[in-house]
Amino acid sequence: MVAKKKHTKQNVRRLKAQTTFIRVTNGFLLSVILIAGALGICVSYWPQKNLYLKKQGELAEARQREEEAESQYDYLRIKLDAIKNDPAYLEIQARDRLQVYRPGETIFRIER
Repeated sequence: MVAKKKHTKQNVRRLKAQTTFIRVTNGFLLSVILIAGALGICVSYWPQKNLYLKKQGELAEARQREEEAESQYDYLRIKLDAIKNDPAYLEIQARDRLQVYRPGETIFRIER
């Protein structure tokens, strides 16, 4: 036969102390695991956030370059239209760049 253990006050106090220690230890270990998990998530999030911000900056720069290119395109389109359709513009360009003048005209250039 199996002998039954007596539940004395001393045994009950010892069992309560052991369960309290186990409960506190489990709570502490659970806290450590949760903190380590949260720290792991933060550490893995940080490089992704930096990469995202870098890509946002690159996108802003690309949009700026696109706007500048569109502006340059509009300027050149207007200039081409003037060259094709505006004889006065051609005359001004010829006089300024090529130093062409009409017979009988005298051109004075002032150099700075």
